Amino acid sequence: MNEPKKYGVELEFTEDLLASSPCDPNVYKEFIAAKAREAADGNEEIETLDVKQREENGWSVFHADEGGLFLFDYHIKGFLKEACASVIGNKAQGGIGTYKGKIDRLLFISPRRIYITDAAGLPVTKPDGILERPIRMLTAQGPRVALKRSDLVSPGRRLKFTLTILPLAQSEFTEKRIAACFDYGEFLGMGEWRSGSNGRFHATVCNLES
Repeated sequence: MNEPKKYGVELEFTEDLLASSPCDPNVYKEFIAAKAREAADGNEEIETLDVKQREENGWSVFHADEGGLFLFDYHIKGFLKEACASVIGNKAQGGIGTYKGKIDRLLFISPRRIYITDAAGLPVTKPDGILERPIRMLTAQGPRVALKRSDLVSPGRRLKFTLTILPLAQSEFTEKRIAACFDYGEFLGMGEWRSGSNGRFHATVCNLES
């Protein structure tokens, strides 16, 4: 009987990683917590927002607890879905059919809270800075320009986690394909405003069974 395959993954950011969670907890109460499968999941996201009493519209922050700043496991899954679409393609192109559902059901990231660390493995407990930029918005009153703020951590910060692939997905999500997906992070990374080259990273993927 096949056993789950496990890979150790370490990401080292080569560009600033911008936070992507809205500072205003009401956004979670109204849109995210309402859609959560369990109320506890929604509460967990609200309670760990690193708002520092800055409940302002247009300000994105990291989640944080006593262990430091962190990303949830689903942030990694979201990146894998985007990378899979861009690197592997769909089944008609020789890729993976229904890959989004398979990533949800058959690929798992641990731990749930993935802490941001420095090169020595020590936790990062506060953002390294803030990026401010103007954004154009279309409103009922016409176009206008608003100021967008995002907390950030600098290049050199890292994430370390384990990717587990269940047997049903192993024939499609091979080690080569997994490595190719994470290599995509050198071109389009994670976090907010990644289309502006933010959140790019270098990945190291290690088969834990080797």
